[in-house]
Amino acid sequence: MKASKENTAIIIPAFNAAKYLRELVSRITVFLPNENLIIVNDASTDDTLRICYELNLKVVNFTANKGKGAALIAGFRAALKLGFNFAISIDADLQHRPEEIPSFWEKQNISNADMIIGKRKFRLGMMPLHRICSNSLTSIIVSLISGKKILDSQSGYRLYRLELVKGSEFVSERYQFESEIIIKYARKDAKFEFVPIETIYNGQESHISNFRDIVNFIKIIIHEIFN
Repeated sequence: MKASKENTAIIIPAFNAAKYLRELVSRITVFLPNENLIIVNDASTDDTLRICYELNLKVVNFTANKGKGAALIAGFRAALKLGFNFAISIDADLQHRPEEIPSFWEKQNISNADMIIGKRKFRLGMMPLHRICSNSLTSIIVSLISGKKILDSQSGYRLYRLELVKGSEFVSERYQFESEIIIKYARKDAKFEFVPIETIYNGQESHISNFRDIVNFIKIIIHEIFN
């Protein structure tokens, strides 16, 4: 099956995204209808939820903060219930350009891949040095564990074939989920492809806790090795 605007949901995990949400939605809906968007509000304390309702968006609302992984899982489940075959995950803070959405469809239609990952440029001046180091290292580790060459394991801008989510049990609820799901897909012999995306760092506040997330990443890798 080929991905298209008719069968693709857009999953947006949102935590305190009120500042960006209106612009993000307006730019996404250039390419596909409003009803394809699913916002997962991760217990935001700003006006994120109110704006979602004002824009008449489908919302999965968490009353307690659960993390990006939990938000993506909830978004995938909602998309499956609505009958979508594919989902594109995109960050809510405009660090992903919605104008690149068609490139994911084009790549999937050509390759018939099960996951298309947006590949950023790991270059100084485009990405902070500590992010270059951590992204490069985690991509190497995930490649070794999955048996697939993964060029950017931490990129959250992706297209997923949702059929492969069915029946999968996930351990991580936070940022490590994006590594875990690659390994889960690889174990189902999924095909991976990549599209170049713009590398954007605008100084937004990061919701990543470096020490906590390094520890959690190690836990995920150990779990996958022994399971």
